[in-house]
Amino acid sequence: MKNFFRTFVGKGILYTAVILSTLALLASIGAAGYMIYADYYRYSEEDIKKIELERYAENHLMTGFYNNFSFDTGKLENALVADDGNFLYRISDKDGNVILSTYHVPSEYTYTEYITVLPTNSVNTETSGYEITSHTNTIETYEELVKENDKQELYVLEGGLNPELKYMDDFYIFLKFHHTLYTLRYGIYFIGILLFAVMIVSFVALMCVSGRRPKKEEIVPWYFHKVPYELLLAPFIFVFLIAAANANGDEEIVAAIMGIMFLFVPLFCMSTAVRIKTHTLIKNTIVYKVLALCWKGICAVVKNMKFLYKLLIALFLMMCFWFVMIVTNDRGMNAFLFVVTGIVVIPAIIAVALQINRLKKGAKELASGNFDHVINTKWMLPEIRKHAEDLNNIAEGQKIAVAEKVKSERMKTELITNVSHDIKTPLTSIINYADLISKEETTSEKGKEYSEVLVRQSVRLKTLLEDLVEASKASTGNLEVDLQPCDAQVFVTQCAGEFEEKMSNTNLTLITNVPDESIRIMADGRRMQRVFDNLLNNACKYSLPGTRVYVDLQDNGTDAVFVFKNTSKEPLNM
Repeated sequence: MKNFFRTFVGKGILYTAVILSTLALLASIGAAGYMIYADYYRYSEEDIKKIELERYAENHLMTGFYNNFSFDTGKLENALVADDGNFLYRISDKDGNVILSTYHVPSEYTYTEYITVLPTNSVNTETSGYEITSHTNTIETYEELVKENDKQELYVLEGGLNPELKYMDDFYIFLKFHHTLYTLRYGIYFIGILLFAVMIVSFVALMCVSGRRPKKEEIVPWYFHKVPYELLLAPFIFVFLIAAANANGDEEIVAAIMGIMFLFVPLFCMSTAVRIKTHTLIKNTIVYKVLALCWKGICAVVKNMKFLYKLLIALFLMMCFWFVMIVTNDRGMNAFLFVVTGIVVIPAIIAVALQINRLKKGAKELASGNFDHVINTKWMLPEIRKHAEDLNNIAEGQKIAVAEKVKSERMKTELITNVSHDIKTPLTSIINYADLISKEETTSEKGKEYSEVLVRQSVRLKTLLEDLVEASKASTGNLEVDLQPCDAQVFVTQCAGEFEEKMSNTNLTLITNVPDESIRIMADGRRMQRVFDNLLNNACKYSLPGTRVYVDLQDNGTDAVFVFKNTSKEPLNM
């Protein structure tokens, strides 16, 4: 299970769980807050339903009135509203005459609103239009208002709910929503606790597997986690500033942007967790890199203060010198300073440039391997001379190291050659006598078997000694190679014939693939064959039984390429 959640699919499941549980938790908190605000714990469901219906009806009635009221004529348009919803209403005047209504009006109403309309020019002749006022008292009270001003109109707005609820409209959803809320008025807290636990567990698990890979304990950061931390934080700050700037503007756009950014918050937390695990949270920031660069600069200045202060003094004196020339209007003084500049400053600059160029050439010779080159330090400035002496010392030390290495390699080669030669003499005698013993007539089967083993192992020991000598020559570059034109296909075919039986005994299948056209190469046939033998012997030893070993020959136009492929018996850490 641990390895599963370290996979891309497992991390995706945890990521989705964090997002969904967080959204559901916020919804439950909002629902609980709304129920507390709407007094769900004080009133019964019917009372809550009535209160909410009154709020809903008031909004719909006022919207319907304003949509049908003509501010040009000061009258409601004489048109009926279609019966296409569960909310039924009618608008009548103070005498009870219906002006606007649905086709079917309920007998009992949940809400009644009184609207008075008064022309504004009846009060102030400079303005024209109508003033609309909403009231919530009885109709008798507003009859008195109408009597005070005969130009004032009174409208009665009544609204109610169709008990059949035969339409799936927003009013139906509104009532079902409040019914669900009332049913969950106590269980919402247990749901919130459960969602909070799911969110915490999934978030902690997601942080734990961040940067992990299946069957690996080390942290493997994704390239996303190598981006400077400020660049990841910048979009969230930018969105927050946009939301703050548009707090009183288009709330839907702000909410959409905030919702989209919310989906990336767990990813930001994952990157933070990986940076903490790899100890790069502070180091992988632009501020840290800038400060580190400044610190390196300060350290370099302090380290080279002895040379820099001399340079700064020289620059300061030069600036003072030129300042005197600028502010002095005396032609004689300017001419004198100009001559001094030509005699002292310019030659000094040229001398420094030549000395630095001498250092550059010396370093280039050392880089090319010419350790016999010595930089001439005559007439150099003290600081430049010190650097030149360090380069000469490096060359001398490198010459000594190379000489010691060559001497060591020569001694090793001579030792191996001498020891091999000393061993070959008795070994040759052993091989010859073992061969004679194996050819003697004997009735003992054991004696014959022992003599064959002795011959076989003696020959193997001789081969190992020859390999040792050749390896010693190869390490010192003294191995002789006899290049001759060869057919590349022959090497593959010959090896296939020699190792087919051996691979069959180890439950391996050798598959060769060579082009039809002949490929001619320059090679030492004997040594190439040794290379093929070593590679295929290793394949026999270390390949997984029951698998295939591939030997391919490819022609890339300028070279012949031999490709060996096999499946390892043991897992490889590479």
